[in-house]
Amino acid sequence: MKINDELEKDQQIILTIQREIAIVTAVLLLTGQITIIGVFVTPGGFRASLGGPLTGASRIESKTGSQTVNLIIDIIDIVLALLLIGDELRVTGSFIAPGSFTINVGGPIFGVPMPEPNLPTMKNEYRFFQRIVDRHFHVDPNLVEKLTK
Repeated sequence: MKINDELEKDQQIILTIQREIAIVTAVLLLTGQITIIGVFVTPGGFRASLGGPLTGASRIESKTGSQTVNLIIDIIDIVLALLLIGDELRVTGSFIAPGSFTINVGGPIFGVPMPEPNLPTMKNEYRFFQRIVDRHFHVDPNLVEKLTK
């Protein structure tokens, strides 16, 4: 029973971190630090892609300077922020590109499942990642030791 209690506690910690990331993302949207810059369409749903100067991307604005288009973009940002605050959306990942990255959000309202922590799967993926890194890259053991303390 103790292992299940620890597993449940670890999953709750991950859910708390996911929630805090969603709140921070909502604040960044509401303060104009990031904005919607695209949409990733996937089978059965989509995810909104967010970025701005903070992430190394350009803030999306009307090409013609239309105040109406800029207002619509701002409204979309506010709606996304409210959905993140209301736990209807979560940060589902990030897309990293040379010189920039985006924050992707999604959830059932967009036709994609909420990301839920699955510790056994996460541990297996982490061990797989470690094997790949160990096999193909030289990692200074002193650096690893410092970072894992």
